[in-house]
Order: sequence, then structure tokens, then C-alpha cells
Amino acid sequence: MAARGMLSVVRPASSDGAFETFVKILADGSVTAYNGHVDLGTGIRTALGQIVAEELDVSLARVVVVLGDTSQVPDQGATIASETIQVTAVPLRKAAAQARQYLIARAAERLELAAEELAIEDGLIRGRDNRSVSYGELIADQAIHLELADDVAVKTASNYTVVGQSVPRIDLPAKATGEPVYVHDVRVPGMLHGRVVRPPYAGVDAGAFVGTSLIAVDEASVRNIPGLVAVVRIGDFVGVVAEREENAVKAASQLQLSWKPTPTLPDLKDIEIALRAHPSTPRKLLDKGDVDAAIAAAAKPMPRTYVWPYQMHGSIGPSCAVAEYQSARIRVWSGTQNPHILRADLALLIERPETEIEVIRLEAAGCYGRNCADDVTADALLLSRAVGRPVRVQLTREQEH
Repeated sequence: MAARGMLSVVRPASSDGAFETFVKILADGSVTAYNGHVDLGTGIRTALGQIVAEELDVSLARVVVVLGDTSQVPDQGATIASETIQVTAVPLRKAAAQARQYLIARAAERLELAAEELAIEDGLIRGRDNRSVSYGELIADQAIHLELADDVAVKTASNYTVVGQSVPRIDLPAKATGEPVYVHDVRVPGMLHGRVVRPPYAGVDAGAFVGTSLIAVDEASVRNIPGLVAVVRIGDFVGVVAEREENAVKAASQLQLSWKPTPTLPDLKDIEIALRAHPSTPRKLLDKGDVDAAIAAAAKPMPRTYVWPYQMHGSIGPSCAVAEYQSARIRVWSGTQNPHILRADLALLIERPETEIEVIRLEAAGCYGRNCADDVTADALLLSRAVGRPVRVQLTREQEH
């Protein structure tokens, strides 16, 4: 049964009858907007709030924007290519405009006035005769369910009063005052701390070698560490879990492992030499004309070799995630750039339906390099499943880079 005292604008999400919600207006006049993208530091939470406030004719203070929580927001893909405002904000804008038009029509009926005779100010619809009714009064205890339409008329830029105005970023006060807003700050009851010990090789991520290179784990080598809960081994995946973070760090450093001999790696002191000594299969990007003939015919050939140096993203903080594995549901807290994609990957990893997994996205230290890989979330989930309690994993600076 749909919740009462609420107007929602939704669209079908799948063939099983599920819906994705874009806008909710409650009987108390509050507004919640839902977007599948996440704020990577660009301020989209504020910008999307302005868009919704504009189309609904309410103050920005009334609007709460929910981003990236897979149990609440629509699946709108990865947050990439500056697409939020130009692409994923479009249905949100239309949803707000559709809700506004519906409420105007309801107000016109109640006040027995033409819609053209009504004006809206911060969710209060007033007629020329000064009689008024609020959004909340129109919704009352009803459950109003609108399916998002494509042909919704939205405001023209000349009528904007909120969009285009410089307003304070919604997210900055909490960050400036040190409130726990980052994924690194997450603490849940019964939470343990984990660390993962990586294989001593790089560049080998496919084939029979992967998953079979670990020979033995000497659990006795960490038996003296206080608060150690478990040493976890799954194929080549090795992790330690402890009551306190410093003890997990110590256990990961102290744990003795035996690995098969690894493939020889090139000397990486000189990147150009290493790349030329480790050739891969050539791939033609363009095959046009006779290059050799053109060079031979040139009046002054200018041979040049350009080498792009190694680029380290160097996030200000290492990747971090918290996972809580339970038989009925799974929750992870992540700084991911791709909440729904991450949910699908985790479902594949642990062989559980996506519907049983909730990804709660919190801000992190960037979305590039290792931060964008989301492997720390998989680490936390595997360890949580192994010990039956929530586990927090934070990479070391060395692992991050």
C-alpha cells in the first residue's frame, strides 16, 4: 500500500512493477528529490535542489536531495562526463514541474478559480481574491501517485527566480565544522576493522595463475596480536579482521604468507625502456595513406618521440568502505562513483540478488585512480561475510598508489 500524506512522481523501473521515484512532496510541505548520480565535489546537491525548488515554486530550504542510495534513487548510471545537470537532472526537473501543474489544477478546483488566476509563493497557492491553499493541504492524507510524463512544460529561463542565483553550497557547513560526512567517518554497532594482504605481483590479472598462487597462510604468526578476530582466506584473497584498527594493521604486516614464484616484472625505473621491452600486440587506430613515402618526400623530416610520464592521482585520502553482510540483507557504505554498477558487481561477487544489496553512497576523497576502482568495498564485504559482523576497510597510502 502506498504511503499516505504524500505526492510522488515516479516512472516504471522494470517489468516486475517496481518504480523509481524522482520527487516526493509530503503533507507538511517538505520536498525530497532523488537523483542517481553522486556529488563528487562539484555541488550538484545544491544545483539539483535549485532546479526542483524552481519548478515547484518553493524555497530551496524546503528541498532535500538524496543522491546515490540504491534503495531510494533511480538508476541513472555512473557519475561521469559532467552529465548530471545536462542529462540526469532533466527527468527530475520534469517531475517537479509535473507535480506543480497537478497541484495548481487541484487548487483551481478547490478555490473555484481558473489556473491562470493563481500564483504560487513557497508552496502556497493564492488566488486574486486572496484565498489560498498550500501544497500540504492539497495532499492532506492522500496517496497521490503520478507517472512521469515526457511532454511536461517547464519554466523558461526568463521566469527563473532560483536557478541562476548564487546560493551557499548545502554541503559545505558540515564539512567546514568537521561533522562526520565522509565514508571514512562511518561507524556502525559491532563494527570490526579489516585489512587485506595483496599478492606480491602486479600485471597478472587473468589466467590460471590468478587464484592459485597462494601456497600457505601461517596463522600462528599473528596469534599474539590482541583483539584479532579472524584470518580470512578465499583463493588468493587474504585478509585479517580485528576489534581495533591498529591491530588489523599490525596483523596484516606481520602475517606470514607463502606464494608461488611470480612472473618476472620489468625494471620500471625508466618507463620508456620498460614499455619498449614489454611490447604488446599492435592495434591500428588509423590506416590511411603511405606514411613512409610521405616522410621520405618531406623537405625536412622531424622525427620525434613523445613519452607520457606516469601520472599518480594522489587522492588526499585513501579509499575506504564499510560492509554489513546479513542473511536477509546486505548494506555497504562506499564513496563510489557508480552506486548501481557497484551493486551489480557485488551481487556477482557474492552470488546474491541485487535486490538484497543496498549501496549507501557517502562522500570520499575524490573519484579518480584507485578511489574509482571500488575494490575496497569488495574487500569489506568479503571480510564481513566471513566473520558475520560489519567490517570497515581502509587502504594504506601505499595500496592506494
